[in-house]
Amino acid sequence: MTDVIVIGGGVIGLSIARELSKSGMETIVLEKNERAGDVTSSRNSGVIHAGIYYPKNFLKTKLCVEGNKLIYEYAKEKKINHKKYGKFIIATNKSELSHLDKILTQGLENNVEINRADNEEVLENNPGLKFHEALYSPNSGVIDVPEYVTALEGDIQHFGGLISLRTSFLRAKKKEKKFTVSCSTEGEFLIESEFLINCSGLSNEKTLKNIENFPKNKIYRNYFAKGHYFKYSGKSPFSNLIYPVSGQHSLGIHIGFDLAGGMRFGPDVEFVDKIDYGFNENLKDKFISSISNYWPDIDPDKLHPDYAGIRPKITKPSESMRDFSIQSRDDHGIENFINLQGIESPGLTSSLAIGKLVKNLL
Repeated sequence: MTDVIVIGGGVIGLSIARELSKSGMETIVLEKNERAGDVTSSRNSGVIHAGIYYPKNFLKTKLCVEGNKLIYEYAKEKKINHKKYGKFIIATNKSELSHLDKILTQGLENNVEINRADNEEVLENNPGLKFHEALYSPNSGVIDVPEYVTALEGDIQHFGGLISLRTSFLRAKKKEKKFTVSCSTEGEFLIESEFLINCSGLSNEKTLKNIENFPKNKIYRNYFAKGHYFKYSGKSPFSNLIYPVSGQHSLGIHIGFDLAGGMRFGPDVEFVDKIDYGFNENLKDKFISSISNYWPDIDPDKLHPDYAGIRPKITKPSESMRDFSIQSRDDHGIENFINLQGIESPGLTSSLAIGKLVKNLL
C-alpha cells in the first residue's frame, strides 16, 4: 500500500514525485531502466528555455515561463552545474526576417524577456557568425541533466519516497477507491495506491492500453521524433547559444554547449517507427550544409557524432505544434488518475512547474 504511484522516472516523473513526497504523500516511482532519467531526459540539449515560441494560452508557455525561474533557483540551491548563456535567435537570410518578427511578437506576448539584438554586439561575442538580424533571450541557459536527476532523486528519498528501478509497469485497474498496479522485476507483484500518475514518455501508448477503463479515444498516438547531435572538437568561437529560425518540429540545428564549454550541434528531426538510438553518420553532410548557412568557417573535420535522442510527440508529422496534454478526471473520467502525454521540449525546463501543477490537480 502507498499513497501515490508514479509511472516513469524521467525528470517529469521525478519532479512530480518530489513535489508529492514533499507534501507528505508516500510516493513510489516505477522506472523500468537501470537508472532514472536515462532515456528522453538525458538525450536532449539540456537547454533551459525561456518560453518564447509557444502560443500564449498553451500550457507549454505557462509551465515553461514558471519552470525557467524554478529550475534556476533549484540549480542554485542544490549547486547543480548550470550556466545562463543567453541565446541569439538569428535570421540567416532576408526571407526569414518576417519569421523573426513573429517570434519577437510571440515572446513579448508571453511576457518573456526578449529584444532585438545589436548586430555588432552579437558578433563581438560570436565572431564568424553570418546573419541578417538577431533576437536576444537573456534567460536561456544549460543545466547538467544527470546532476539535476540526482538532486531530484535525493529529495524524493529525503522526503520518504522510493524510486524502484528495473521495475516495469504491467497493468492497473481501479476497484472502489484504490488502484491495483501490477509490476514486474524478476517476478510479478502488486502495489495498491490511492493515486496513480502516468508520465511514461515514449511508452505512454502501451501504458494507457493497460489501464483498465481508460477511454481509447483519449490515448494520443506517440510519434517518435529522432534527433542527432554532433560535437565539435577544438575551441568554440561562440559565447552564446545560437538558434536559427525554427522549423515545424524542432528549433533547428542550433549551437549548444556542454558545461565544460564544449560545442555541439543539433538536433535534426526525423520521424521513426521504433525506438533506436543508433547514430546515422551519413547525416554529417546535411549538418555541415545547414550549419554553413550561419557559420561559413566551420571545419568539417572537427565535427564528430555525439548521440541521438527520441522525443515523444503527439503532433503528427503533418500537423502544427500541439500543447502538452495533462489529463485529469474531467478529461478521462477516472478519479485520482493524472495522465501526461506529449511532454517533449520544453519539458525539462517545465519539469518543476509540472510537479506543482500535478500536486494542485490531485
